Amino acid sequence: MEEVRVGYGILRALDIRKRGVEIISCPTCGRCEIDLARFVERVERGVRKISTPLSVALMGCVVNGPGEAKEADIGIAGGKGAGVLFKKGKVVRRLKEKDFVFVLLNEIQKMVQER
Repeated sequence: MEEVRVGYGILRALDIRKRGVEIISCPTCGRCEIDLARFVERVERGVRKISTPLSVALMGCVVNGPGEAKEADIGIAGGKGAGVLFKKGKVVRRLKEKDFVFVLLNEIQKMVQER
C-alpha cells in the first residue's frame, strides 16, 4: 500500500495526475514555535482517504505562512499556542493550537463536499 501512495506522489509531483490532498509544509526556521512534523503527520492520516484534489499548507509561522502559501486551497499557519486558518492566502479565523487538526480536517471535508 505504501508503494501506491509513493507512486501517486511521484505522479502528482510530475503534474501527471491530480488526485488526493497535496500537503505543502514549510522547512521550518527559527520562527517555528509548533511541532510541525507531528502536525503534518496527524493531517496526513486524516486526509489519506480523500481523492478530491486539494492543496493544504501547514506552515510553522504566522508571519510568513499565509503569504508564502497563498496558492494553497486551505492551510494553517501556527505560532506559539495559536495560529490562523487561511484560504488562498486570506486569513479566515484565529485558532488555538489544540484545535488545529480538528478544525482543518472539518474545513477540508466541507471543501470536498462542495466540489
